[in-house]
Amino acid sequence: MSLIKLHTFKQIKNIILFHRHKPFLILCPLLLLYSSTAAAVDPIPKLVYLIFDEDRIIASNVEFSRFDEIRLVAKEEVFDSSVGNAVIIVVTNNRIMGYSVKKLRWVTKPTLANETLKSISVEDYSASIQTSKRFLNFNGINGVWAEKSRRKVFN
Repeated sequence: MSLIKLHTFKQIKNIILFHRHKPFLILCPLLLLYSSTAAAVDPIPKLVYLIFDEDRIIASNVEFSRFDEIRLVAKEEVFDSSVGNAVIIVVTNNRIMGYSVKKLRWVTKPTLANETLKSISVEDYSASIQTSKRFLNFNGINGVWAEKSRRKVFN
């Protein structure tokens, strides 16, 4: 048991012993303590690593002790990549690829004509990608992409 949880249980025990005849006074502090410890979730460990090997990209999935690869097609070049604790994003001139550690597979979206990459942000099981034409997010738990077109601004 972690030190934080042990300390929290001692605090709860002291509150109950001190206020045993006043249930309302017990309930409020207990709810506050529970909500603060529920928010302190253990961090997600490093579950994936990215390997580039000539004409293929390999996801090293530590959680399931396996390697999942995706091949690059002719003249396909990697522009950028980013790795979180449980998700991988790779952007090439032809497609945007996300690796789902839970689904054990690469999921791709084709790039649009004249689309340029603006930013990639990854954290734990999620990724967010901004391009010149759209916003995308990738859910690394269920391996699903979502996208939204950018508004066209005319000068």
